[in-house]
This record gives sequence, structure tokens and C-alpha cells, in this order.
Amino acid sequence: MRVRPWILLIFALAAGVAAPAAAKEKEERVWTLSGLDKKKSETVSLDYSVPESDYITIVFSCKPKSGAVDVFISETNKKLKPGRKATATLAAGEAKATFPGKLLVNEDAGVPSFEGSLPAKEPLFAALAGGAATLAITVGASTDTETLKGAAEKFAKFNAACAKP
Repeated sequence: MRVRPWILLIFALAAGVAAPAAAKEKEERVWTLSGLDKKKSETVSLDYSVPESDYITIVFSCKPKSGAVDVFISETNKKLKPGRKATATLAAGEAKATFPGKLLVNEDAGVPSFEGSLPAKEPLFAALAGGAATLAITVGASTDTETLKGAAEKFAKFNAACAKP
């Protein structure tokens, strides 16, 4: 069967449109700090996500002045099983933190999410506020590297809000 040239053109155009859309999705994610503008806010959070969507990569949250930071990583790896314990490693520049947590069901992604916590005084947070270029996220066999562009000042404010007085 002979393929008509206009069919090939349609596929070429579709491929050209799909590739920039996938690249754009990654570009649209931003670091967003929330909970500082409210007096007596119960939670301060800093997330890397696509604004006004359910697409979240990682969330750092704390109760103000608690000295503890909760970490939520939305997607891990299909080899990991919900309900089990896991270890995550976050690295920025020379700073690296490895900590335990648990795997949660994430029906939307089809792979588990990870939830754990770190002390707010963890040196990793100083590196995140100090201008490191990327954040490496590892949970089991799942590894991801995200940009920290525009995040340093937000991490500095987040760190100050979470630190014990």
C-alpha cells in the first residue's frame, strides 16, 4: 500500500507539535511558596509544580517554627509498592540528605508517592537557599533532577518560617 505524501506531512506536523508541548510542560513548573502571607498560618509550603494544576513534583511543608519539614514526592517508580517503607535522597550542590519515609498509593500516576520528613536544620535546606542549580530526587530506582532557578529566596523564607526559634 502506498502512503500519500500529505499523510506523512500530517504525521510530521503532529510530531512537531507534540514535542514542544512535552518540553513546555516541564518549563511551566515553578517553585511556589505559600502560607507566609497569612497571620497564624497552620502550614507553610514550598512546591515545585505547574500552577493551577494537579501536576506536582515535590512539596516541602512545615508547621511554622516546628523545626521539622515534611517532604512529599508525587511520583516514584512502578517497582516500588504502596504501603512499604522507603528511603529518599535529596541532593543540591555538595549537600545531600537521605531519610526514611513511606510509599503511598497514587492512582493518578499509577506509581506510588513518597512521604517523609527531615529536621529543618538539615544542611540540605541551606544549600537550597544558597543558590544550588539543581535538586536531585531519588526514591528507590526512581531518579529525577529539577531546576532550582528562582528558588533560592523562596527556600530562605521557607527555612526561616520552619526553623525553631
